[in-house]
Amino acid sequence: MCPESPHNQVAVVIPAYQGGEQLVECLATVEASEPPPDWVCVVDNASRDGSIERASQSFPRVEFARNASNLGFGAACNRGLEQALARDAAFVLLLNQDAFLEPTTLESMVALARQQPRAGAIGCLTLAPPTASGAPPRVLYNGAWKRWLALWQRIPGIGREHSPADQHIRQVDFVWGHAMLLRSSALREVGLFDPRFFMYMEDLDLCDRLQRAGWQIWCDSGVVCWHAIEDSARGENSDDWRWQMKLESIRVYYRKRHSRWLADLLWLMTALREGVSLLADGHWRASGHVLLGIGRCVWGTPPARPPAPA
Repeated sequence: MCPESPHNQVAVVIPAYQGGEQLVECLATVEASEPPPDWVCVVDNASRDGSIERASQSFPRVEFARNASNLGFGAACNRGLEQALARDAAFVLLLNQDAFLEPTTLESMVALARQQPRAGAIGCLTLAPPTASGAPPRVLYNGAWKRWLALWQRIPGIGREHSPADQHIRQVDFVWGHAMLLRSSALREVGLFDPRFFMYMEDLDLCDRLQRAGWQIWCDSGVVCWHAIEDSARGENSDDWRWQMKLESIRVYYRKRHSRWLADLLWLMTALREGVSLLADGHWRASGHVLLGIGRCVWGTPPARPPAPA
């Protein structure tokens, strides 16, 4: 798309599953980037809602790769990342199908990566779009830092109306995978997402591995991405399978880093805290999903998977 040297190319990889019209809207914002990326790939996890067919007709320059079954978020990203690395792209932006860029978002993130040669991953301020009731945009991500337990994250302003005074460029502990710019040379050193994470925690695991290898994680909260989360993981409409997948991924994360007994203790503490927090916020149904998921994990019930497409 852009006449740059191959070694400076910027790629965008979008994992997709039942993307609907949001996938088309996402691709439209990517194409409107100034300048647009050199290569865009959508990796589809066996959608059957017609979204891939509609998107391919609307965006003929985008490459579409289709998996025969739903392999999960990380595996879909890895397929696109492998192709981007094979094309010798310098930077790859991972973008959720329901995330939307401002025209200057991509270029600003790439500019920060070039200014910080040890930046392995870069994120940006992420806002939820205004609601039909006229409520202002609220913060979903503004940099994430570890607490004494790594998965108890501190995210300044999360859930609140964003204030321009909160805009910073700073190092963080975690960048989330919904809008994550990755440096190819860092990926070649530490590897891609761990496919044991079907969904959730694969981005935190990668950030941790990057930091252990001496790479830095940055967030520019002066740069905006919009994320239209309709099935919020903390909302009452969250599905049972979604919570069980999150709990399974939390357990994988801890078991990679600690002995079995300590990992399971940390996992149980994290899971119980999540359930209590949901209960305190009035999310009774979601809290019940967490407790049910804990029971399934303890008793060895195979993890749930997303419902098969209709």
